Amino acid sequence: MTAELTAEFETFVRTATGHTPYPYQARLAAEGLPTLLRVPTGGGKTVASVLPWLYRRLVTVPQDTPRRLVLVLPQRSIADQTFVRVGEWLERLGLTGEVGLHLLAGGAAQEGGWRRKPEQSGILVGTHDMVLSRALMRGYADWRPMAPVSYGLLHTDTQWVFDELHLLGPALSTSVRLQRLRDRLGTAAATRTMWTSSTRDPAGLGEAVLGSGAPATLRRVARLDLPPGDYVAALTEAVTAAHVPGTRTVVVLNSLERARAVHAGLAAAGREVLLLHSYFRAADRHRLLAATEGQRDHVVVATPALEAGLDLSGRTLVTELAPWASLVQRAGRCNRYGEHPEGGDVLWCTPPEGGDPATARWLTAHEGRAVTPAQLQAARIDEPVPPPGPGRADLLALFDTAPDSDTDSDSDSDTDSAPDTETPATAVDRWICEPSELTALVAWRAWEPTGPAEDEPDPAGAELCPVPLGELQQLPAGRAWLRDALDGRWRPALPADLRPGARLLLDARSGGYLPDRGWTPRSPAPVPPEAAGPERPAYGCTTWVSLDQHLQETADEAHLLLAALPELPAALREAVIRAARYHDLGKCHDAFQEKLRAGRPDPPDGLLAKSRNGAEPLPPLRPTRPYFRHELVSALLLRHGGHDPLVTYLAAAHHGHVRITVRPRGDEAPLLLGVADGDRTPPVELSTGERFPARTLHIATFPQEWTERALSLRDDPDLGPFRLAFLETLVRVADWRSSARHDGPLTWAL
Repeated sequence: MTAELTAEFETFVRTATGHTPYPYQARLAAEGLPTLLRVPTGGGKTVASVLPWLYRRLVTVPQDTPRRLVLVLPQRSIADQTFVRVGEWLERLGLTGEVGLHLLAGGAAQEGGWRRKPEQSGILVGTHDMVLSRALMRGYADWRPMAPVSYGLLHTDTQWVFDELHLLGPALSTSVRLQRLRDRLGTAAATRTMWTSSTRDPAGLGEAVLGSGAPATLRRVARLDLPPGDYVAALTEAVTAAHVPGTRTVVVLNSLERARAVHAGLAAAGREVLLLHSYFRAADRHRLLAATEGQRDHVVVATPALEAGLDLSGRTLVTELAPWASLVQRAGRCNRYGEHPEGGDVLWCTPPEGGDPATARWLTAHEGRAVTPAQLQAARIDEPVPPPGPGRADLLALFDTAPDSDTDSDSDSDTDSAPDTETPATAVDRWICEPSELTALVAWRAWEPTGPAEDEPDPAGAELCPVPLGELQQLPAGRAWLRDALDGRWRPALPADLRPGARLLLDARSGGYLPDRGWTPRSPAPVPPEAAGPERPAYGCTTWVSLDQHLQETADEAHLLLAALPELPAALREAVIRAARYHDLGKCHDAFQEKLRAGRPDPPDGLLAKSRNGAEPLPPLRPTRPYFRHELVSALLLRHGGHDPLVTYLAAAHHGHVRITVRPRGDEAPLLLGVADGDRTPPVELSTGERFPARTLHIATFPQEWTERALSLRDDPDLGPFRLAFLETLVRVADWRSSARHDGPLTWAL
């Protein structure tokens, strides 16, 4: 980087953060993000992960810099904090409208606006469970038919950054395997990964770029010899004795149960104490974090959620023995910025279940000595090698999103707030989280004894609290409720419903949560419900749209979208445009035309694609045949007409329901997704001059033949799963945009 560009980058960073960048951060802006970045705790990893990429994307080498940055963090609290910080940077740089910023964590994980602008530079901030599950086509808290869109974008034109690789658990190997599979199978545009660490590289990622910038602060190491007997009581007394008046003491414990108990003991003794862990509603978590900033003479008791990312420092750190990388992170919360010139104290103890022997030996050898961040980073402590992630065969099997059960809605909508549906049995949990880390999302409401009313609204992001699945499974039957994906009504949650990302309601009068303690399953105190956010205004199609018009407008949108994205091979570009032009041919079927007209006044003649909403609420659009999918009819028409298999697949896949495996739903057999063998479609003539004659539809051999063709596309070396899903995404985005041309607020809802 020339002196001129260095000065420009320094101005860029100072404008965003108010601080001058460290030399290693300027190097990243000049050379790009490396595979592995090692930076001591407090050395500016968040700035290094975001601003060099942003500078390259917008200023120096946009054509060589992926347009999406996906910042993957180990805890929701850290993701929330980072999301706010990056938003402040974008605002100071005047880039709020130019660069999209989206949160994929907790209740915000279902937000899908980022999928609708694939040509925009954007930053996604999320937790590894919510983001990696989408990269495996099994997004937690995501609507199953949207899975290919998330997958297609996350594996295309994206710079991944995994923060604190030692906290990723199984996700570390998964992230490594996914990058290697992208390199092997190919993507439509370059996609890269950087991992950051404050310690060594347990995954063998190769040579690291070493960052510096953290102050050379001192921490004295000492062991707490707790007497046998009541461990929690002894630890509580030790914390009380170690606390220096007028300063902050940070206590990090390996289990949430012990953190709750020590917090309660300190509070009972009259100590000013705060409890931090991952299981709070957003407003309460933000309030507690703000309280830690405003106080100095207090104790913070935390779980390992505090290890990375939270900008918190104490004069004294009390920690249980943990694996070396975790211990280094915790030590980084002691005298973090050198605010105590005399140094801080790192006091450690062995929990009842024992701890890592190698870490204990190093700490014992440095008993009574002052150590610096550089010494901690340089220590050679053997760490366990993470288990292997998914292989090629696993990845290909996950490409099929056909549901195992009959919970698909027959809605034609592509909304991002559609109800969750079942996913195939191919589970991804083992590649993402330890079982204890899997969570559902819970909100509290008050209702009559019979359960939530039929019109009880879905919980909004601010209401939702992540809760460990293991603790939810211990609740009495009937305590948790969810909205049924098939009929849209509230019902008691069954054990099979308790899966990662599920959104549940609990009766506020039965307790389970305290604003200053978060998820507290044994608390009987009524929970003050968090106010639900305002409902989005009702939007819908405001005019009748003919089938020919919609198909032409979708093809036009595909042209515009392709022009704004990296160049694709001519054959693939043409396939996307033709699929956009043909995607809704199946709407010519009588079942769909009857659905569009049912209960609607004054429908026009001819084949329609969209129905007009009236001046008053109208009944929901329901097909005369349950499970009817018009895109299956599109596939049948194109297949019978001998069209390109890729065009046929992309047209069929544009709602995410007809992709690899196609089977009857419920008890509809011998029908297939609402289509009967022998159904006849009318002729279709497009304004482009293309004609599709009347057809008799045959479905007897379709499922097997379709799966064989779809798999051949997935396994084609010139396509592969990542490119194929990206092409699906382009057709769907073009369809959304052409539909949006005619959408507006419904007058009766204003």
